[in-house]
Amino acid sequence: MNSKVVTINDRAVPLDVEPRRNLADFVREDLLLTGTHVGCEQGICGACTVVRDGRPVRSCLAWAVGCEGSNIRTIEAYDDDSVMIRLREAFSAEHALQCGFCTPGMLITAQDIVRRFAGQTIDDERIRYELSGNLCRCTGYVGIVRAIQRVLAGYQDEKPEVAPVAALETLDLGDLDAIPVEEGASAAGRAATRSQVDGNGRRIESTFELPHPPASVWTVLRDELPSVVACLPGAELTRLDDDGTLAGFFNVKLGPVAARIAGEGTATFDDDTWQGRVDGQGSDSRSNSRAKGSLSFQLEAAGEAQCQMTVAISFEMSGALAQFSRGGLVEEIVSVLIEQFQANFDRHMAGEAPLETRSLGLFQLAWMALRRWLRRLL
Repeated sequence: MNSKVVTINDRAVPLDVEPRRNLADFVREDLLLTGTHVGCEQGICGACTVVRDGRPVRSCLAWAVGCEGSNIRTIEAYDDDSVMIRLREAFSAEHALQCGFCTPGMLITAQDIVRRFAGQTIDDERIRYELSGNLCRCTGYVGIVRAIQRVLAGYQDEKPEVAPVAALETLDLGDLDAIPVEEGASAAGRAATRSQVDGNGRRIESTFELPHPPASVWTVLRDELPSVVACLPGAELTRLDDDGTLAGFFNVKLGPVAARIAGEGTATFDDDTWQGRVDGQGSDSRSNSRAKGSLSFQLEAAGEAQCQMTVAISFEMSGALAQFSRGGLVEEIVSVLIEQFQANFDRHMAGEAPLETRSLGLFQLAWMALRRWLRRLL
């Protein structure tokens, strides 16, 4: 059992629960905050969406004890919220709900959209992209999109009157600074990770140290790109031409969605600044998923035998995989990817085989996240 405390709807709540209890069951069954609905229990449907430290997350995928020290807000906390009042009125006027099961999570996501895009003009396609992590089986989304557009139109000349709990444009995950790399990797690299959300998708950046001379690292990055790409779990580079064009695959299995995305792209290198970038896009016909993204890296000398590497991953997803493109889950996924890239690259420099398997699975991700939380705790 646990004696930690979490803040839920501005009230300090003891976390005297079993470590295996998820946040959705905790708020529903222990606190009787039943506005948070439980649907798929795999992070796909978005019915259980709550706000953790200013950003929407799936409460069915979050351990309750892992939220110690966090500020959690469920749908019950938004009775007097000015944005949510407008959204409720617009949802009613635009017939944006039928059975209502998805509505609490949909409203929380809609409020997040309004907060981030207020004062901007975005089209219906962008709103549907933002809503892609929340499933509605009744409405067809037409009324929901109209309702959000109606509220956004009311904020063209003003900003929402809400006090953000955490900055949504740049989320600084500072607690990751103390996380050691995975077992088998050098202890020299401890990553400082930043997550950014912008109008084109998501970008997560990590900086860490490597116990190798920068010139040696750059030579490997430039001349052994297939092996470098293989350090990223699930990634395969099958072709690299002299002009920098490339082809490959990315394997992923998240919950019931398994995809092998076949893609093409380009690679560029700047020997003068020690900067490189790989851009690509592709699709998987089996899951009807599409993705495009980039992996960039930059080296800086940190001594004669050490260097600092900054790795950034940015991406957009659509189709079935878009269910995982919202909320805190995506930060966890990409943070784990970067952490594993760091560990595997360090092993590659030492002439050892990578640690990771060829694809990243949901249960593997959950286990990694639990280990990360335990390391932070201990």
